[in-house]
Amino acid sequence: MTDRDARQVDLSDRVERYHGVSLAAVMEVIAYLRDPNDSVIAGGSLALGLGNQRSDLDLVVCGESTESSRMPLEHWVDSLRVDVWRRAQRDIDEVFERAEAKLSDDGPFSNAFGDLNEQTDLKLLHRIAFGILLDGPALEPASTRDYHAIARDLVVREYAERMRDLAAVAQLAAAAGDSVGASFNARLAVESALQAAMTARGLPFTGDKWLRERLRQDLPELSSTYAPFAVLPDADEDAGSFVAAAVEACHRLTGRDLSLSAHSGEVMFRNTDLRLMEMGTERFLVSVRHGALWELDDREIEAWRKLEGDDSWRLAALDDDQSSLCYRLHQRGLAALDWARGLPIEELQLEKAVGA
Repeated sequence: MTDRDARQVDLSDRVERYHGVSLAAVMEVIAYLRDPNDSVIAGGSLALGLGNQRSDLDLVVCGESTESSRMPLEHWVDSLRVDVWRRAQRDIDEVFERAEAKLSDDGPFSNAFGDLNEQTDLKLLHRIAFGILLDGPALEPASTRDYHAIARDLVVREYAERMRDLAAVAQLAAAAGDSVGASFNARLAVESALQAAMTARGLPFTGDKWLRERLRQDLPELSSTYAPFAVLPDADEDAGSFVAAAVEACHRLTGRDLSLSAHSGEVMFRNTDLRLMEMGTERFLVSVRHGALWELDDREIEAWRKLEGDDSWRLAALDDDQSSLCYRLHQRGLAALDWARGLPIEELQLEKAVGA
């Protein structure tokens, strides 16, 4: 039995067990959407050996003459919801070409597929690359390297840069005395590092919600890496040791030193549209874009006056009070965290990831 056949059998068993329907019945319901020689690919959690009774089945119908639609067509086969996207082969290749171009760009990459349409395209990449071909000819890339490599590398770099962002914010939060923000961002940094490591090892991307299941089912040797971060420390505990452990775990998983001292010259805060307003003895930072008004105390106003006049503030040039103020502005969405450059996959050491 081929790998494709084995995956089809597993998917068929899951659909039958959860909903009492067959894949043949599903294919019959969606037959009206297909043109001759169109391919049908199953993606999503059910197709990747995960899911439960509440999971829907994602299908992509694609071909040379297929008209593309961004919104899925919803079908019901008894209790099973089936979402079907129709995508032309040329549009699929365009998405992969755009992803490949982004991978070769040295600029910051994090959340490159961040808006609603781009998230849809990111999911499309993985349905095509890692999904199960249920019927029709196998898809072949027209002008890019293979689908699998692009989809894999896209997630690896996306999550590696998320890890870098989150680790920096966690350390800034700890320095500013925000134990909750420090612990929360530290755990997210480890989870992002694990996503990058798992994807680099060949596991199809399944989204953040299946992380624990993937570790337990496919990479149990990494479960011990995540275990210390599965439960956040109490809010009144010192978050410094938790953050330090998370930064070290990310280092082991990816080979990157994420300590602020190692890259403070590369990271900066960018002012959105904040300006100072004084009303009597009270001083406020005002953001028209965000509709925000934030009152400053004496220490914060002194830190702001040192920052005022610049559109961006490199972390390496900030003192403790300025750094703390920038962090708190960032947490409120009033100052963006920017990097001078991206984090190419070639600079990671994911093949050396260990589980302890």
